[in-house]
Amino acid sequence: MVHTVAVQRALETTVAPPLLGDVLFEKMLTSRSGFVFTAHEYDEIFQLVKHPDGKIHLAVPEMLDWLSRLDPAAEEPDPAYPFTLVAGQRRMHNANQIFRTPAWRKTDPDGALRIHPDDIAALGGHDGGWMAVATRTGRIVCRVESDPSMRRGLVALPHGYGQSYPDGAGGRIIDGPRLNLITAHDDRDPIAATPYHKNVAVHLAPVVGPEAEAAEAASARVRAVAAA
Repeated sequence: MVHTVAVQRALETTVAPPLLGDVLFEKMLTSRSGFVFTAHEYDEIFQLVKHPDGKIHLAVPEMLDWLSRLDPAAEEPDPAYPFTLVAGQRRMHNANQIFRTPAWRKTDPDGALRIHPDDIAALGGHDGGWMAVATRTGRIVCRVESDPSMRRGLVALPHGYGQSYPDGAGGRIIDGPRLNLITAHDDRDPIAATPYHKNVAVHLAPVVGPEAEAAEAASARVRAVAAA
């Protein structure tokens, strides 16, 4: 055992290896949850640094290689998708994909698209109306909410919406925007492979006519279920 003293200290025992391993295993079996299995003193901490020079190496070779290959020209915005969407904005009544009744949301029942009022006007939309948010991956229709605090060209949607919920009459409602329909698994960080949820290029267009009427009716159903 490499850190014998630290394990003995954590388990409050003087049992030596190899029997110390049995003590550790017994502690694992009898603990209802996690437990402390090593307790290092301050002057022992640097024993954990395994580099020959005894230093902590902060450089990540893969990241440095990626940075050296970045091409600013390749990062120019696509004119077909001129807006940047923050997909997953934290708001007062949203949560990570936890199944909740719509009544739990005291505000923002539609998970509205927040956008600068000048951008709404330039697009020909209106506050409280409906807007199509499209990417190469998909398209969703969202309620519009004017927000002067947003920068021009930047829009935001909350996470934790878009789930199917029983309407109490044998049917189901869709509670807000389904963000995963417009994010792409291949538009992602090259190292961590995490999709760019906070930096999604989107195309916006006002929704009118039958599609807007359908969105309004769907929103009314969500509100009715919440009220009930």
